[in-house]
Amino acid sequence: MSSFGEHLRRQRQMRGVSLDEIVAITKISRRHLQALEDEQFEQLPGGIFNRSYVRGYAKCVGIDEEEAVAEYQQAAHETAPDTKIIAHQHASLHSDRPRERAGFPLVPVLILLVIAAGGVGGWKVYQDRQREKEQTAARYSSAEVHESPLTNTRSAPPLETTPAPQSSTPAAAERATPAPQNPAASSQGTPSVPAPTGASVNDGDQTAAALPFELTVRPRDKAWVSIKADGGYVVRGIIGPPAVKTIRASTQIIFYTGNAGALEVAFNGKEVPLAGGSNQPETLVFNSHGVLPKEGTP
Repeated sequence: MSSFGEHLRRQRQMRGVSLDEIVAITKISRRHLQALEDEQFEQLPGGIFNRSYVRGYAKCVGIDEEEAVAEYQQAAHETAPDTKIIAHQHASLHSDRPRERAGFPLVPVLILLVIAAGGVGGWKVYQDRQREKEQTAARYSSAEVHESPLTNTRSAPPLETTPAPQSSTPAAAERATPAPQNPAASSQGTPSVPAPTGASVNDGDQTAAALPFELTVRPRDKAWVSIKADGGYVVRGIIGPPAVKTIRASTQIIFYTGNAGALEVAFNGKEVPLAGGSNQPETLVFNSHGVLPKEGTP
């Protein structure tokens, strides 16, 4: 029986195939093909490469590939690989791949960090807004501490005063009537012009001084208001809509506000225009005839 290498060479020569033709088809080097025919297996790469060389050689020559591989393994004293071992190794290789690719879950951690950062930022914005609301409420409450209880029209009715009775004696009438501002005008019987903070009538109009009159203050926005009727404060503090203040007096009302643009004022139901605008002060003095000329702030 001929050897493996001689059998390959004989089959090739019988079919008229040269080594160069096999090299051109299989891309196997001529040196390795020659080593197969000479059975110099130590010059081959070894393992699966040797068997692939044998298969390529047999296919070009036209002999059975499996028989050629079996003859090679017998000549090279190689045992056929166990298919069960190959299948087990293949399964182990595929089962280990997901473990190698798993690694650290970076994307979920980044998502959690972004969500946490958004939550912290939202909570900080919420706390800042709550702090601003508390500060605003504290400012309003501190300003309303000084407000008179009469400024709340829901709990306290409007102040009503009764006309003072006429003095029956000349001495009492003299005390109730202020001294004239211009002595010369008094001696001639001419009534003097009253000052804003003084008496509301002259010596010849005692009956008119006792007539009651009414002042109505209607706020459009919050404003500081001070109202003094017949010598006593009836409103002193911040008022705002929908509160409406109605003050009645018989001699004099002194009205002051720090935000004239936020108020509407009416004397005996007739609107009185305020010269000041928003956040501007305004002072008015009223008697039974209406607004007195301005000569200074009371």
